[in-house]
Amino acid sequence: MDRAEIERKVLEFDEDPGWYQNIDLGMGLRTKSRVIYGEDPDHPKQRWDCIASAVPDALSGKSVLDLGCNAGYFAFEAARRGATDVHGIDLRRGYVDQARFCAEVTGLPVTFDTTSVYDLKSLERTYDLVFFVGLLYHCKYILEAVDQVSAVAADTVIVESAIELDTGDEPLVSYVGNNPNRPGTWQPSIPAMIEMFKESGFESVEPLFQRGGRGGIVARRNG
Repeated sequence: MDRAEIERKVLEFDEDPGWYQNIDLGMGLRTKSRVIYGEDPDHPKQRWDCIASAVPDALSGKSVLDLGCNAGYFAFEAARRGATDVHGIDLRRGYVDQARFCAEVTGLPVTFDTTSVYDLKSLERTYDLVFFVGLLYHCKYILEAVDQVSAVAADTVIVESAIELDTGDEPLVSYVGNNPNRPGTWQPSIPAMIEMFKESGFESVEPLFQRGGRGGIVARRNG
């Protein structure tokens, strides 16, 4: 695929479904040229910066799953760190098509499919590292989603979400589905996320970050 064809496809995908993620395609080309949903122009780099400390610098020999992958940003970052068994899933076919296009252009060894977070057990396998970024708070059936993620996680899950603030140590989850000023369906506090993943079978669950209305945890099978 030559540069002109790549640029044409980037513009085509910008029209439908629009580039929510800014992917580095090489050759000085990037996917994102406008804001879609009020996100940062370089989205999701800010989210990556918040969780990157929990991602090993070397992922050679590790398997990685990117849930709600959109155009594949986190999957590609894992591949750039040496992982060769990397898979991304998203419910929207348009985003999966974007991700496959980016994989073809960059040559990174990542595969993508359309799958629901509620159907992860159908994958019939597990992954060493699972990215669960920007998705938990959108899940209507939040505990079922956590159990499905647990079923495919052999070791580590990195979770990032919009969160409920100022709850102290209380594991609270707020319903925000009718609130136009708060994204998603449910917003858990950091303690709530920790308890949900402990309940789902993770031995070690620790807070990773909290910044504004977002936060993250790292859940591991073994401490």
